[in-house]
Amino acid sequence: MMKEFPADLHVHTCLSPCAEDEMIPPNILNMAELLGIKVIGITDHNSARNLPAMVEASRGFDGLVLPGIEVQTKEEVHVLCYFENLEVAMDFQDFLYEHLPPRKNDPERLGRQYVVDKMGNVIDEEEKLLIASVDLSVDEVAEKVFDLGGIFIPAHVDRMSFSLIGQLGFIPEYMKLDAVEFSKNLSVDEARSRFPSVFAKYPVVFSSDAHCLRDMVYIRTCFLLEEPTFEEVKRAFKGWGGRRVTFKEIFL
Repeated sequence: MMKEFPADLHVHTCLSPCAEDEMIPPNILNMAELLGIKVIGITDHNSARNLPAMVEASRGFDGLVLPGIEVQTKEEVHVLCYFENLEVAMDFQDFLYEHLPPRKNDPERLGRQYVVDKMGNVIDEEEKLLIASVDLSVDEVAEKVFDLGGIFIPAHVDRMSFSLIGQLGFIPEYMKLDAVEFSKNLSVDEARSRFPSVFAKYPVVFSSDAHCLRDMVYIRTCFLLEEPTFEEVKRAFKGWGGRRVTFKEIFL
């Protein structure tokens, strides 16, 4: 029997230097529970180092935490990459770290990159500059994600900066992807009107891109699934067996 699972696939932790220190596992999961979010994607910039804490903290969470990373490609395009489990996500991080420039973060100017435990206690600070471009193209990142059995989604394509459409002006016909993400800046109707060809060709999601807890007070995407699992989400993007992506305008 299919059920509706509200989702937010783009949430940052305090590992991302542009995110607030309050974005720790207990706070994120408590906010998700408060809002009724059942599928939540954790997508820090170019790193998975807070995913172990998120996965451990989510053991009592009534829903699905999707291990993910938001990659900045050499074209300065942001893409969301999700994996079935923590181990694969960490392997993907190791791959990305080989392609990040050898630059250190400037925490006073750019923000802290905190690694935390499941309770949100700081256990380390990432020295690598995470808000940089890897020396990989969008196509190369997509190929690696699919080789690992992952989900690949170009992020916030309605934005002029750091988006596939903003940088290239279009989505290449040959490009393989699972869905396209719009930001919370557009309503569903506005997105349909401005990007009719995207809606006609691809599954679409809307996400909060939350960098602080108040950003999460927004739900627009829902999955119709049998249960909240990685494979069910993949099937929903393909529209298999009645599974699908739906939209709701919910502001709490």
